[in-house]
Amino acid sequence: MPTCTGCSEVASLKIQKVLKTENAFRVTPLRIGELLIDPPLVLAPMAGVTDRPFRRLAARLGAGLVTTEMISSEGLIRNHSGSWNLFKRDPEIGVPVAVQIFGSDPETMAGVARKVAERGADSVDINAGCPVRKVVRQGAGAALLRTPGKLFAMVSAVKRAVDIPVTVKIRIGWDQRAVNVVEVVRGLEAAGADAVTVHARTAKQLYGGEADWRQIRRATQAVSIPIIGNGDVMDPSDADRMLSETGCDAVMIGRAALGNPWIFSAIARHWGRVGPWNPEPTWKDFRETVQAHLQAFRAERPLPPGHYRKVLMWYSRGLPESSPLRARLMTVRTIGAMEAVFRDWIDALASGDLPFHVCKAGEESARCR
Repeated sequence: MPTCTGCSEVASLKIQKVLKTENAFRVTPLRIGELLIDPPLVLAPMAGVTDRPFRRLAARLGAGLVTTEMISSEGLIRNHSGSWNLFKRDPEIGVPVAVQIFGSDPETMAGVARKVAERGADSVDINAGCPVRKVVRQGAGAALLRTPGKLFAMVSAVKRAVDIPVTVKIRIGWDQRAVNVVEVVRGLEAAGADAVTVHARTAKQLYGGEADWRQIRRATQAVSIPIIGNGDVMDPSDADRMLSETGCDAVMIGRAALGNPWIFSAIARHWGRVGPWNPEPTWKDFRETVQAHLQAFRAERPLPPGHYRKVLMWYSRGLPESSPLRARLMTVRTIGAMEAVFRDWIDALASGDLPFHVCKAGEESARCR
């Protein structure tokens, strides 16, 4: 591959977008095509998590762009209702919504992209990073990192099919012996991608080990299109470090938002944004948010009680007495009983002297454990 002409200048310009003030980073909005994303803070696509209720919650609490769960191109092209249910328009969400699709055939992906654009998607995101076996064995997800030419052809085909921005989410390579992030982001830029998200792990790492932010910096220096960094951002200081150390244009939050959508408001507020959220959420806010989330979830996506238990366990992470709560939740079988156990636990915590915002929306979460 040719050397990157002007890489240092590109990185310098990107880093200048982060202006350090006395109390906070002032971060400029991200523009992808015609989309303005402010703050440049993105909810990652997560299977079984980023449904419409959770996207709405993340948007209300400060995310500047939200992403659907990954959706099978085969399911969409065949008009399977279950696949289309993963992308339900939400006119009141207030921020752009990216629809993430996965597949292995460029023309099928192009046809699906056209369909989701016609149904109101603000952008389409191509999954080239999922390491799950059932996706990879189809030649989709992270498998595309092993056949980058096919991925570039896919992006070109999708770009020709739609007028909305086309983005791609990748990993840094298949494994440590095949880290090809620079080759891939250059090829994606040449193919017409409007932005690329780099999850700073290899496919073989799955979700373990430490994210290698150096690879995000290499990607940022190699191209002029926006790079969104992803991996191991757990609080506002991590978000600041990712921007300053890598020069990326935006930060994507995934697993850190499970049970803690307040991470978006904490980072957005730290970056100087204001919004409808309570800057110091209380235990009452916590209880009402969880209750509203479960009610919306139940209305849109009825599932067995075990899934509701999982959601409540997510919300208990990082809070005092969470282990006894989880043990108690395992002993009850109905959704109503689970909610009652959870409410009693919150009421007990609220009667103490530990503020809720310290645990879920602050830098002192260690105090809560």
